[in-house]
Amino acid sequence: MTRKLKSYKSDRVPPGKMILRMVEIRRETFSPENKSVEVVIASQNPVERFDEDRQEVVREILMMDGIKYRNDKMQLPIVDSHDRSTVRNVLGSVRNLRTENGQLVGDATFARDEDSQIAYQKLQDGHLTDFSITATPNDVTTVQRGETASFGDDVIDGPADIVTSWTPTDASLVAAGADSESTVRSLMRSYQIPISGVKRMKDATRTALLKHGMPEDMVDAEDALEFILSRMDATEEDAPIENACSDEEMKNEDVPVDEEKKPEDIAMAIDRALKSDQKRRKEIQAICKRAGIKRAYADELCDSGVSLQIAREKVLESVITKPLGTSDSRVEFGESSDDKFANAVRDGLIQRAIKATGSRRPVFDANHKPAPGHEDFTQMGMLRLAEEILRRGQINTQRMTPKDIAMVALGHRPTIGRLNIARAGEAYHTTGIFPNLLLDAANKTLLRGYDEAIYTWSMWARQAPAVADFKNINRIRFSESPDLQVVPENHEYKEGVMSDSKETYKVEKFGRVFSVTWETVVNDDLDAISRIPQMHGNAARRVQNKQVYSVLTANALMSDGVALFASGHSNLDASGAAPSVAELNVAFTAMMTQTGLSSDAIINVQPRFLIVPAALAATVMQIVGSIADPSNVAGSTEDAARANYNSGTLNIYGPNGTRPLQVVAEPQLDGNSAVAWYLAADSNQIDTVELSFLQGEESPVLENEWDFDRDVYKYKIRQTFGVKAIDWRGLYKNPGT
Repeated sequence: MTRKLKSYKSDRVPPGKMILRMVEIRRETFSPENKSVEVVIASQNPVERFDEDRQEVVREILMMDGIKYRNDKMQLPIVDSHDRSTVRNVLGSVRNLRTENGQLVGDATFARDEDSQIAYQKLQDGHLTDFSITATPNDVTTVQRGETASFGDDVIDGPADIVTSWTPTDASLVAAGADSESTVRSLMRSYQIPISGVKRMKDATRTALLKHGMPEDMVDAEDALEFILSRMDATEEDAPIENACSDEEMKNEDVPVDEEKKPEDIAMAIDRALKSDQKRRKEIQAICKRAGIKRAYADELCDSGVSLQIAREKVLESVITKPLGTSDSRVEFGESSDDKFANAVRDGLIQRAIKATGSRRPVFDANHKPAPGHEDFTQMGMLRLAEEILRRGQINTQRMTPKDIAMVALGHRPTIGRLNIARAGEAYHTTGIFPNLLLDAANKTLLRGYDEAIYTWSMWARQAPAVADFKNINRIRFSESPDLQVVPENHEYKEGVMSDSKETYKVEKFGRVFSVTWETVVNDDLDAISRIPQMHGNAARRVQNKQVYSVLTANALMSDGVALFASGHSNLDASGAAPSVAELNVAFTAMMTQTGLSSDAIINVQPRFLIVPAALAATVMQIVGSIADPSNVAGSTEDAARANYNSGTLNIYGPNGTRPLQVVAEPQLDGNSAVAWYLAADSNQIDTVELSFLQGEESPVLENEWDFDRDVYKYKIRQTFGVKAIDWRGLYKNPGT
């Protein structure tokens, strides 16, 4: 019956659907004078190919009235082995394209340069026999199995793909016979799978199985399913059901019914067909039960009428992807060869990158031991590494330039398409492994730079719990509890009223972008994945420091409308002086006598940190590091001579004193003032300044993507956090002098 057919446009045609056709050369038309030969590029005759999506062989038909020439030019370039990367590979052109008797015909004319003439002579002498055409489908109509489509006088039975609009792009001379692993031959092979014995698995399924240890030469779905089931824990529930048919029984084929046969023969044939279907159902049920798949799904497979081969495929995909069976069914896998290779390359590249940063910390530790074989890659250049990865993915690099190797390894789709490399894609598989390895190495060096960067804010400021979004963060500041009062006999207790206020802020994004170009890979410039990420890690930590200390220097308004440091908050020295024992006494007194928010109750804030710019670091270290009081000078001449060594009076801010202070020397403060200094209480006693990260971004996040416009891999480093002063009573400022 004829049905409404499905069609798709060019923007939905996957890259793998590119059309290739072998060209028929009309050798009797060789013209030594014009250096040309007539060729038949394509015809409307069906060509059988294996469709990966439908998992079956379909007939592909090019409609001759659907040809769309590029830029309306009825001419195609002849290139060497489909390599269009340079004009030097153009050997001539196919001109005078025309349709004759359902065939696309043209005149292959070769250029006058020496290389082109040599190619023409080899073609004429029969040394080159393979001439292919590449085309892009624009509109395709699919005819499913059991459907029929009419195109003019032609009636086409499914399964078939009718290419109703297509654009020829180039013709190529190829030496397929000389290199069985060449890109062109590999791609052609994927379109010429024999009709009989098609049992190949889908690419995604096979890739997943290879990662879990399946032998690389295993392509049959039935073998793969048996491999999976052999890895499953055997239990009584997993035993094959009693009525499952044997292998010998499954060899029986359905016998077609002959119309000439007698009624009893027909009845026997029907009986055999019913028994065959019953055996199919039992086998599907047995397979599903062994795989731990629910009975309902097995019944669905049985009722759908799918063959055992397709049922095995579906069970296999269910086990690998999202099992539909019971929760206690499981498969245990070992590490695949691809995983072992990727891990070894990753750790070797990481070791090389981190050593290039000059870091003295060991690259690996007891918690992370390097993968076996990583030492083979610690000295390997990036271009050699990229080539090794491509070769392992069965991509022939012999005819690739260093630029092409770098571009393909980085996943540059135009280059992959130009070189006709099929299936160029999943992460950690073939071309996807290289950018992921670069990302791993860049991320490790970035975090190494982040961890090793010098910062001081965490010594005295508080890291608050991470927040889930960018909404305002409200930090409540409670007042003190009022003093307890005397309660006379037979009187009620008076309620103690407390007040509160809040400070509001939110997290913000901070980030930068850096790039890895294909030239970087060719030149083996390791800075792109070592020094540059490390410096961005340093910058991420530095911006945290800068934002925290900017709270002190900006002196912004608090929620009460008063600046952080102000006389109204009793935390600002009005005159200003250099650090000394006397000035520290004044600051201590001011902080210890701070009162509550709603009363005059003294809350006794104890300073813990002395925060100074780098210009004052040496001075304050002498003050707090001296056992004796550095400001006490003896009265006699003899004592005065010894004053510089020991005043004989205990330094209360020294290591043995009653008011020990921890010095925090921060050069970020020098840009604002080289003389101002601060005191801060322990954030466990009272809030001071706090920093909150966005959940999941407590450390810098590194992401990458391909920039098509610039042919580079862009790396984006991002960290999201916010900073705010919560309570002024735990801070004190002396503007210095």
